[in-house]
Amino acid sequence: MITVYVVDVPEFRPMVETAEGQDGVTVSGPVKGYWTIEASTELRFNRKAMKMKPAVWYGIFTGGLNGEIADWGRDEVRVVGTNKPL
Repeated sequence: MITVYVVDVPEFRPMVETAEGQDGVTVSGPVKGYWTIEASTELRFNRKAMKMKPAVWYGIFTGGLNGEIADWGRDEVRVVGTNKPL
């Protein structure tokens, strides 16, 4: 299971909205200042599609995550599950 915690601020809201539109993804919150995005398969986010400025883009995981960042480039990130114990 992949879990991404997104700080509940307007700058990161496009990430929550993008996740809500993906199949197999559950979004809940906000609770105590964080949205929770969960998926059993990979998650993908595109900076340009979300209209995020680069400075915001590089801070999208400040809330934390349970999973592994497989690819993170200038405009796209892919998060996958991990087999590592917590």
